[in-house]
Amino acid sequence: MKTRTIASACALLIFVGTGCKKDVASNGEATNTIARAAVPQSAFSLWGTCNGVPYNISGSNGICVPVGNCSTDIDAAQQNGGQTATGLQFYGCFKGGSNAYSSASEQAVFLADNVSQWNGNEMGFVKTLNDNVLKGYLQGGGQYKYQTISVNDNGYHTFKCQAKSSNTHQVDFYVDGNYQFTLTNNSGSYYNNWFYFVGTNHWYGGSSPTGQQIEMYSMTTF
Repeated sequence: MKTRTIASACALLIFVGTGCKKDVASNGEATNTIARAAVPQSAFSLWGTCNGVPYNISGSNGICVPVGNCSTDIDAAQQNGGQTATGLQFYGCFKGGSNAYSSASEQAVFLADNVSQWNGNEMGFVKTLNDNVLKGYLQGGGQYKYQTISVNDNGYHTFKCQAKSSNTHQVDFYVDGNYQFTLTNNSGSYYNNWFYFVGTNHWYGGSSPTGQQIEMYSMTTF
C-alpha cells in the first residue's frame, strides 16, 4: 500500500493448529499452505486518528475497522508482534463506496515487514474508495504493483495471498479458494519475511463514508 504513518507497539501471538490445504498455483504446481498461526484479537493494537475507532467484534475472533469521516482520518488494527510468514488469509469484507475525492482514500488488509516508515515489502488487498474497486497489491523497493479483483463487491469472502518459494518476487492471490492471479514485483521480496498483519482505512475527504468498514475474521498467517 502507499506510504503511510502508523505507530507500532509490543507483541502477543498465539499459535493455534489448523488444517492444511493444497492450492494449485498459476504454474500448475501444488503449493504447500499449511497454516502457521491464527492471529487472535488480543494480538492487535486498535487505534484511530479521529473518529473511526476500530473494535473487536464480540462473540468471534473478528475485528471491525470503520472508515472515519474527518478530513484526514487513519484507523487501524495492527498486529503488535509479527511472525515469519509467506502469506495471509482471513474471512471478511471490504464495505466500501465511490464517494471519496481520490484513490488516496482506501481500505486495506495486508502483511508489512516495516511498520515504522511503511516503505518496505507489503502484500495484500486494497479497496480504493473513489471507485469501490478491490485489488491485490504488492509494494517493495519503491514499486507498487496491483491488479483488479472486483468492482462494487461489498460481500463476505475468504481472501488469501501466498508468496512463492520458487520466486520470492511473486505472490499468488485467491478469493474463496479460487486462484485469481499472480503479481510480480522484482523490486520486492515476500517469502519468509518477518511480517505484521494489518487492517487499515485511510480517508482524505469526500461525501460521508457512513457504513464503510473492513471486517476481518479468522486471521491467519502461513
